[in-house]
Amino acid sequence: MSPRAHNPAARWTWCTTCRHRGYHARGDAKTVRKRHRGEKGMAVFPCPHTPGLFHVGHRPEALSSGEIDRELLRSQAVQAVAAGEWSR
Repeated sequence: MSPRAHNPAARWTWCTTCRHRGYHARGDAKTVRKRHRGEKGMAVFPCPHTPGLFHVGHRPEALSSGEIDRELLRSQAVQAVAAGEWSR
């Protein structure tokens, strides 16, 4: 078995829409999140564009404070992509 098979950090694909690494299992994303220095602010969330991919990143402040929920965040991301506003 290859060494990559046991390393969750090596099992990812690039999401061209989000421009983030996408992990194929939530458990792999959680393992990678725990390796980051600032893990307290990091969250694992599903990719709004590709079913079955999970991203690791900072949670938006509005989501943490309860101003918006995950469904609204997802619909905003989908609308931004459709309008061509999603850039890095």
